[in-house]
Amino acid sequence: SFSSRSTHNEMEKNRRAHLRLCLEKLKGLVPLGPEASRHTTLSLLRKAKLHIKKLEDYDRKAVHQIDQLQREQRHLKRQLEKLGIERIRMDSIGSTVSSERSDSDRDVDVESTDDLPADLDWSSSSPSDSDERGSLQSVCSDEGYSSS
Repeated sequence: SFSSRSTHNEMEKNRRAHLRLCLEKLKGLVPLGPEASRHTTLSLLRKAKLHIKKLEDYDRKAVHQIDQLQREQRHLKRQLEKLGIERIRMDSIGSTVSSERSDSDRDVDVESTDDLPADLDWSSSSPSDSDERGSLQSVCSDEGYSSS
């Protein structure tokens, strides 16, 4: 009976030592503020609970932000692809225009935009671009020519 009681006391002592060790580790992980030195086990566990909730909330917000940024990225990629298609179309129209120029116009390299300021956006189409396309089509059309 005495040996079983002393065994039980030893086990209880080990359990409490292990619990103290775990609480010390927890104290290192949870921001306790100015009252870090004076805390009860209960107050430490309450702070830990609040800290976990705060971290979960932060995690949820971060996941939401990631979703938003991924949607924005997909939208911007689609816009970029559209601009790329428009640029290819504009380049092909530009090459038909340059092939119809006279010899005196060919001295000037219209295709080279390297020397122009970077803030000029050549990819966006303005209303005047569509006007130019309309006039190009009338120049390139076969109206007025008879095949006699």
